[in-house]
Amino acid sequence: MWRPQRVPLAWKNITHNRRRLALALAGVGFAVLLMCMQIGFRNALFDSTVELLEKLNADLIVTSKMRYALGVSDQFARRRLDQVAACPGVEAAWPLYIETRRAVLDVPVRDLAGNPLLVDVKEPPQPGVGHLIRVLAIEPDDPVFELPESDRRQLLTVGNVLYDEKSKPEYGHIEQGTKTDLAGRTVTVVGFFALGTDFANDGNLLTSAQTLDKIFYAPLRTSGLGRVDVGVIKLVDPDQAEQVKAELIKRLPDDVEVFTKDEMIDREKSFWENSTPIGFVFLLGTLMGFAVGTIICYQILYSDIDDHMREFATLKAMGYPNRYFFGVVLQEALLLGGLGFIPGIAVSWVCYWWLARLTGLLLDLTPARAAFILLLTLAMCATSGALAVRKIFTVDPAELF
Repeated sequence: MWRPQRVPLAWKNITHNRRRLALALAGVGFAVLLMCMQIGFRNALFDSTVELLEKLNADLIVTSKMRYALGVSDQFARRRLDQVAACPGVEAAWPLYIETRRAVLDVPVRDLAGNPLLVDVKEPPQPGVGHLIRVLAIEPDDPVFELPESDRRQLLTVGNVLYDEKSKPEYGHIEQGTKTDLAGRTVTVVGFFALGTDFANDGNLLTSAQTLDKIFYAPLRTSGLGRVDVGVIKLVDPDQAEQVKAELIKRLPDDVEVFTKDEMIDREKSFWENSTPIGFVFLLGTLMGFAVGTIICYQILYSDIDDHMREFATLKAMGYPNRYFFGVVLQEALLLGGLGFIPGIAVSWVCYWWLARLTGLLLDLTPARAAFILLLTLAMCATSGALAVRKIFTVDPAELF
């Protein structure tokens, strides 16, 4: 038996005027872009800050008790690592040195053979004009990071460094074989690695502890290798991390702290979120995007309701309850949210890709983060729909006919 098909009223209402629909989707998409960028920068703040910790080949991490964040310059005695290595369950304990305050990298002007580098003639590099860069130093035989064996062998030569290919462009054109000055001493770029920038560091160099000592401590006639920034601990059985951590806390003096890798990452994120205004600023920006999107969607739905007020009044006079109208308007709001999300997330992905290449930040639009943005978009549109539908609730059909 043939039955008439039910007309999807919400769909018909938002699609009957194609020009208005396009403007509506552009408005919702703009709100999605705003929220995506704010959340993206906030996530990039956390992801980029802890990327160094993520790259460490560590089960446990030891730091000075005074080092409340990775960017704080506070070290502990290297002999603590000997004590760590003597603890049952520990396979190895390796030092990681970090130098930021005195690490100035000059703009390179010559390659390995001493020939001038090809540069943009409009903006030629100025020798002696440098930029701060983070220097990471390890013992080349210690697998603190996952590096090719060829790179490890090259770091055995004092003065050789690896350059972070994700560093910002202000360091100039750097290629393999480039010679430049680091804190007034000549170094040679013998290879590359990938780490990325963060909100405190524009680039990175990786070198040997001996090179670090020669550049930063030998001129002062002191040795800086007796104090360590981060202790990287590898366990025989990573599943025993909590037990070994508890034993180390008992054995070590109270001038150091021991963390699992996940605990160290969580602590770093917590510091940037709670102890600095940056996390709050991006959260506020997300809320502003949500508010802007709610206002835009409300105006769209309110105008649509006003255009169809006679039809709604007719349905209300026929006995349709308020919950029916609430359902129709809510469907319209969710349809606008779902359709507007598509162009918004597409443009956001392009912006993420472009900014990641430009800045070196870890702007990563994961499926989980995209799903979160979609939920925010639907909530935004549902809120505006709940506000706009009140006009139908208060209308009296007798006033319109």
